[in-house]
Amino acid sequence: MAEQTVQPPSGDGLVQMAYLHPHHVSHSWHESVMRLVMHDQLHDGRIIGTGGPFMISTASGALVESRNQVMTRWLEETPHEWLWFIDTDMGFAPDTVDRLLQAADPVERPVVGGLCFAARETHFDGMGGRRIMAVPTLYNPAHDPDGNVGFATRWHYPDNTLVQVAGTGAACLLIHRSAAEKIRAEYGDTWFDRVRYSDGRLVSEDLSFCWRLGLQHIPLYVHTGVKTTHHKQMWLSEADYLPPPVPEGDGRA
Repeated sequence: MAEQTVQPPSGDGLVQMAYLHPHHVSHSWHESVMRLVMHDQLHDGRIIGTGGPFMISTASGALVESRNQVMTRWLEETPHEWLWFIDTDMGFAPDTVDRLLQAADPVERPVVGGLCFAARETHFDGMGGRRIMAVPTLYNPAHDPDGNVGFATRWHYPDNTLVQVAGTGAACLLIHRSAAEKIRAEYGDTWFDRVRYSDGRLVSEDLSFCWRLGLQHIPLYVHTGVKTTHHKQMWLSEADYLPPPVPEGDGRA
């Protein structure tokens, strides 16, 4: 592998914020960022803004290249100790980064994510749409009936707890510099390049990053107390409607 130019680690405790955008962001993300920046200015001042190369425009299908570009620029153009990926369709609390940092550790817990949910289409609704369910992005290692290794959704998890996982998404993910450098030393600047299961299926770019973490024995955690929202379009119908309970004594049968 060609020799890399790498900034020496500073141990400065600072967090480089980074996000990818298709030239627009969710309103909930925008408000969350404003509140987070205000919180940071009033407290520890550890978050480095996203000016310059860390807010990267990305077209559909360019997630791999864009996430890799963020990682390369972080390592080569800054000395900052941590990188925080936050997707532009997420909502989050003002103290999100503080809480992730409190849970993280450069050696024991170098990669920590918040609790995020994906939207999974389950089946045709008979009206031109699809039924949708929320799926937590916590994954355990798993084997299919043929013995192939992969990821399985962890449906149940303790609340407000730091949970070690085999995989999670990159929608709200704090990464220590040492973890990024260890993967770079082994694989080059391919942190998010998609790997394949043994049966040939492609793995998503964020789970491919987690796959490499696992191969390098780098621990990965999700803090289930660091809540987020995920702005998605969906179809609503009576199947989603749960009326509130009728108060006792209102005279209705």
